[in-house]
Amino acid sequence: MNNNRRKVLKWVGLSGLGGLITWKANAQAIINNECLSTDDILGPFYVPNAPFIDQLAPDGAPGTPIVITGTVYANDCETIIPQAVVDVWHANDGGGYEDTHYRGRVNTQVNGTYSFQSIFPGKYLNGASFRPRHFHYKVSFDDVELTTQIYFQGDTSIPSDPWASSPSATDRIIPVMEDENGVLHGVADIYLDVDPLIINSTLKMDRGRSQIIKIFPNPLQTSGQIELFLAKSGHTHLQVFDLSGKKVMADMVNKVLPQGEHLLELQSNSRLGVKLTAGIYILQMRVDHQIIDAMRFIIS
Repeated sequence: MNNNRRKVLKWVGLSGLGGLITWKANAQAIINNECLSTDDILGPFYVPNAPFIDQLAPDGAPGTPIVITGTVYANDCETIIPQAVVDVWHANDGGGYEDTHYRGRVNTQVNGTYSFQSIFPGKYLNGASFRPRHFHYKVSFDDVELTTQIYFQGDTSIPSDPWASSPSATDRIIPVMEDENGVLHGVADIYLDVDPLIINSTLKMDRGRSQIIKIFPNPLQTSGQIELFLAKSGHTHLQVFDLSGKKVMADMVNKVLPQGEHLLELQSNSRLGVKLTAGIYILQMRVDHQIIDAMRFIIS
């Protein structure tokens, strides 16, 4: 990945990819209930009431395209929060903030996921040193609000930055991966201090729809798990595609499953001898021969 490369922003539609990436906290954090996302400074460039849009950079904006996806969880580290508001703003490719562009809000979907597209934020001087590349976040649900920032692994400006170098920011420094089209992809999950009981009534609304709930961990190395829900019993078919749409793993699951939640294994090396190399993939779920859901995941 070349952070200095400049590209004119030109987006390829993501609607065909279906669902979004999720990434769970590690198992020990869940056991200890220590997954809550830490806060960070607001900064001087926040503008309230940004529009609800998922493409933050204007058409034709210079910079390296990036797609950020993630899931918002409650304080038990595993309950998803639908209809949370994720407010994002960041600097343009030259390191400047604009009042209109490079800012927007998205709602999490019924499976707690969110996604937005923009360009890799530029750096700017803060005193004698550059602030590392970052996205500002203000995430809210009910009466709970978190103000924080997301940074990127390998950024040489992190050690000299008082906020990014803080131990509390460690879990907010995320890896990014570049696809064959030069688009960067990253995963940024948020864990809010929200009691799961508050959102139980909201989650019940989704029991009528079959769906992929989550893939975890994400990114994964050699193995992970898929959690899915079937609103009714049906012939369930799971396949994996790369970002070009080529099928790279067929018949992960190809059988009738009963109604309810299911936890399935995801292996980068399949029993049929297929090996998935490092990259970005799409898990597709069909039920009774109809495409029901899809979710992106990364193999690191």
